[in-house]
Amino acid sequence: MKIDDYRLLTTLDETKTLRKAAEILYISQPAVTQRLKAIENAFGVDVFIRTKKQLITTTEGMMIIEHARDMLNRERLFLDKMQAHIGEVNGTISIGCSSLIGQTLLPVVLNLYTRQFPNVEIQVQVGSSEQIKANHRDYHVMIIRGNKMMNLSNTHLFNDEHFFIHPKNRNDEVEKMPFIEFQADPIYINQIKEWYGNQIGQDYHAMITVDQVATCKEMLLNGVGVTILPEIMMKHLDREQFEFQRVDIDDKPLIRSTYLSYDPSMLQLPQVDSFINLMMEYVE
Repeated sequence: MKIDDYRLLTTLDETKTLRKAAEILYISQPAVTQRLKAIENAFGVDVFIRTKKQLITTTEGMMIIEHARDMLNRERLFLDKMQAHIGEVNGTISIGCSSLIGQTLLPVVLNLYTRQFPNVEIQVQVGSSEQIKANHRDYHVMIIRGNKMMNLSNTHLFNDEHFFIHPKNRNDEVEKMPFIEFQADPIYINQIKEWYGNQIGQDYHAMITVDQVATCKEMLLNGVGVTILPEIMMKHLDREQFEFQRVDIDDKPLIRSTYLSYDPSMLQLPQVDSFINLMMEYVE
């Protein structure tokens, strides 16, 4: 099997169609079909079930594609190590990042990083911390919130307190205003529910749910409802316009921690080591 064959398999798994995979890989669709047949013959199993609408990955195919991703990661790591021996900070760094950090801290740090290390190619995947953790093998380094990752190095960056926020001019309507909830892990949401029930005196019910905390903040700014935000998202909120109440659970502030998580072996790569050092310097 060649590296190009592994890349073909992962691309087909992601796009689910021969046509899209051909476009991404800049080869003809008949060539994709021919190579896929050769791969399936080599393994002695069908990797995909062909339907009119899309490709469906078989059980055996899932195992093969997982192997393909592992081989591509090994190849990338090898190439990065080769680049490291040249002496200059270059190569590629792949970063998996929590959506909240991707909207706040990461752009600032990457601005500094690209100025200092202009020859490094940067790949960023932003999503929920749970999504990033589930795909941790795809990244050199991750910035996650909540719990540490098992079997990896976890460098603590900072803690966020949380605040219940509502418009000052609608103090008497707080109980009636819609609560805006952003996507987060169930334990975190349950803590918010507990606080809301105790403080507001009624059952928690999110009337509006959004996938991004930035959207939640924008709705708050436009008077749509009330919400609870982590401290990092409270920049530019007018204290003359909004009321802030710290969220305490059992007389202690509700805290959400942010970590840099990575395999220690990744520190052998100058571009990764430089990014981690720069991030630590910035948050300090």
